[in-house]
Amino acid sequence: MHSFSWTGHQHAFLDTPDVKQFGNLVLGRLGGMTSAGQTKNEDGVLLFTGGDWEFVLLMDAHHTADSFRLVAETFWREEPSMRAASESADAFLQVPAFVINQLSNPSFLDACQHATGETACLFVFRKGAYVWWLSVGDCLFYIFHEDLARMGEFEQNTRHFFEWIGRRNAWTLPVPSYTTGTRQLRKGENRLFVTTDGLLECPGLHVKGQALYRMLSGIEDELFAKKLLSDLKAHFVRDSCTFICWTIEVTNDGLMPSDVKIG
Repeated sequence: MHSFSWTGHQHAFLDTPDVKQFGNLVLGRLGGMTSAGQTKNEDGVLLFTGGDWEFVLLMDAHHTADSFRLVAETFWREEPSMRAASESADAFLQVPAFVINQLSNPSFLDACQHATGETACLFVFRKGAYVWWLSVGDCLFYIFHEDLARMGEFEQNTRHFFEWIGRRNAWTLPVPSYTTGTRQLRKGENRLFVTTDGLLECPGLHVKGQALYRMLSGIEDELFAKKLLSDLKAHFVRDSCTFICWTIEVTNDGLMPSDVKIG
């Protein structure tokens, strides 16, 4: 069981790749290269893990640290409630409701109006052979599996450039603007990967879905994280990049069309 919270104003990791492991989750961080003009890190991470589940919150802010610090502190204070929801028999009802209730809470929305700047937020909850996510903004969530790769399916969400939580808040619109989804994981090895968009903004380094899948194939998550950070540093990435990858083994068959035999 793990609990962890970090925001880039605490330690920026400028010019310094960092890899940290929490059970089966591997966190990679690089604040960007000062030689490319970077002076700060406005990424953030919060994670909780239990016996058969993980809850990850990834943030990518701009302007100041206010917004991601506010979001991180809000969910950190609610860890007991988050764990209770995750451990429940109907976790895939309770966890989404918990996240949405927090983002909709009037006191939280009021605090957002007093923050400076905004942050993208990506929530990912995995339990058993299923995963739920909610995205506000431009962080990305991938699932890598051979069945999906054959069909060209990697990204589970799409970058949205005009959604944030903070002073400008997608949750204060008459209709909140966000994307969400629930997926069944496939039988065998599933590699889950979440990242801020600094990875996609690195000049000369083209590591979108197919390339990431190939890079992950045949190596462990920690080695993959170290290699990816090394490549980012070698290409003098300016934007901060924070990512988490982890592997889930599923023993049950995934859903297949009725004209395909299983087993």
